[in-house]
Amino acid sequence: MRIPRFEYFRPSSIDEVCSLLYKYRGEAKVLAGGTDLFVKMKKKEILPKVVISLNGIQKLDRIECDEKDGLKIGPLVTHDAIVNHPFVREKFDFLSETCFKIGTRQVRNMGTLVGNLCNASPSSDASAPLLVLETKLKLVHLYGERTIPLQEFFIGPFQTVLDPQEIVVEVQIPKPAPHTAGSYQYLHKASSVGETLVGAAVLLTIDPRNSTCQEARIGLSSVASTPIRAKAAERTLKGKRLEEKIIREAAQVAMDETQPRSRSLYRREMTRVLVERAILRAMEKIR
Repeated sequence: MRIPRFEYFRPSSIDEVCSLLYKYRGEAKVLAGGTDLFVKMKKKEILPKVVISLNGIQKLDRIECDEKDGLKIGPLVTHDAIVNHPFVREKFDFLSETCFKIGTRQVRNMGTLVGNLCNASPSSDASAPLLVLETKLKLVHLYGERTIPLQEFFIGPFQTVLDPQEIVVEVQIPKPAPHTAGSYQYLHKASSVGETLVGAAVLLTIDPRNSTCQEARIGLSSVASTPIRAKAAERTLKGKRLEEKIIREAAQVAMDETQPRSRSLYRREMTRVLVERAILRAMEKIR
């Protein structure tokens, strides 16, 4: 499948990118890793007249780490860079573990975290962990910028609030509270490198004095039109001692919050299984 002809730009600054996006309006697409963009162009799902590469702009592939503020990830940071970054592996281990599960080695070497989010696939592996980490995205356009929670970014299958004239320039992840750990559990449709059938991310903060759950966040992917937070299940856990009965109840509630588009019965049941498994794994890490 050949990629249709297009005009190519390689600007040297974000301002130039924004100017080009403004000039060409909805006829331009931004290129980072290209693992999603070029596939869609080959399939004729999108036919941009203009492709704007970010690869000529310095420092967009940086991961900034701060013991107080957490992580800032640029739009050219690949999944592989996150997997191998020492600070991420230590402080955000389950994000590193999740990025290692994305696609093949070639995809992880080329594909970017920001590109994955902007593709907005309901089955995105990275989205559920980033949701429970309460991630924010910094968006820039020609006349200003805005920062929004990731939870508000997805509005439908492969749809986001990103304006055609905007670009995501930064992923902001706050540092988790003490005594916090997360886990991402997933099930693929066909193979270990294929699309995810169900994904469940859990982040827990547990009081070491009495083993009660101070904070619980549960993110789900591939079980609704967008990646979602299972808020009712989170409330089931918060303030409780994490005993077997409570864990099973929360997993059941999470299952009831799903709205799968296909294979509904199986996806719902596997949501229950994976949420329970993720809770137990997060508890193990804290202990």
